[in-house]
Amino acid sequence: MTWLHFFFIISGTIIFIASLNIARKQRFSAFLFLIFLSVWILLFVFSFFPKTLDDFWKIFWVTRWADVLVYISVIFLIYVSLLLLSKIFKNNEDTTKLIREIAIEKSVKTKIVWKEVILIRAFNEAKVIAWVLEELIQNWYKNILVVNDGSTDETQSILEDFWEKIILVSHATNRWAWAALETGFEYLRRFWKIDYVITFDADGQHLVSDIKKFDEKFDEDAKLWAIFGSRFLEKSKTNVPFFRKVILHLWKIFTFFVSWIYLTDTHNWLRWFRFETIKKIHLKMDSMAYASELIEEIRKKKIKYAEVFVVIKYTDYSLWKWQSSLNAINIALKVIFNKFFK
Repeated sequence: MTWLHFFFIISGTIIFIASLNIARKQRFSAFLFLIFLSVWILLFVFSFFPKTLDDFWKIFWVTRWADVLVYISVIFLIYVSLLLLSKIFKNNEDTTKLIREIAIEKSVKTKIVWKEVILIRAFNEAKVIAWVLEELIQNWYKNILVVNDGSTDETQSILEDFWEKIILVSHATNRWAWAALETGFEYLRRFWKIDYVITFDADGQHLVSDIKKFDEKFDEDAKLWAIFGSRFLEKSKTNVPFFRKVILHLWKIFTFFVSWIYLTDTHNWLRWFRFETIKKIHLKMDSMAYASELIEEIRKKKIKYAEVFVVIKYTDYSLWKWQSSLNAINIALKVIFNKFFK
């Protein structure tokens, strides 16, 4: 017996004991237990009958059983890695749910019956959030729900100054865009009876005047359940950086192949939803990956949607707030994992 055989036997024994222990504690399904058990059996056979297996694997154009072991080991390691990633994502989701429940529980529960509510997610927007809120209020948009997503600057205290004019829900720590949006949705599901939900940026990029376009679009088609704002639906002059524009166009192609829904602008926060729509949609992904998840949910629930042209104002502040374009790769990987491996 070689040292390699001895290593296989020890490894197989550890895997077998570990799989029994995990199965006994019901930490994974019978199917996963069978996978671990199969790996143990293969290690056992490879250890004691290597020459017999050589002839068998030649049928599959593999000359040595050791090569098979390498291939199986690589596949098994990839599988275990995906399993661990799934556990990590699940733990993150559970953490976010807890933070959401605490935030909603500590907030003022205001039951309001109204036509529309504007939902704003704010993270470190102390420089502009007061101006954004004042502009909305001056235009008679009085039902404003702000989710402070764990800001570390003066955002919270500024929002508290508007306590008579807005509803404020605050995350204890930053949970990113999807979590704040879903927190706002969940608050509305519990305490508000409305017709529409408008998601609006906190950094001053959106024009309040564009909101009327959504209202007119809904009036044109009573069967519409969701409307997405698009900065590319019409030709217009914009100061968006060229590389950023390329990323946005590539992302709409990626979203189409993932969700089979084509939007001209997939990452635009200005959107309108009928209240019944947010009752059907529940977001789970973090960061900006939520945008693709939202579109995927629109497809799954067969929700009729449309787009309207909106203007995005790019300032030095909003450009500075942008996340790195390279983060698009990270977001794409999360979207793929969520769709095919969860």
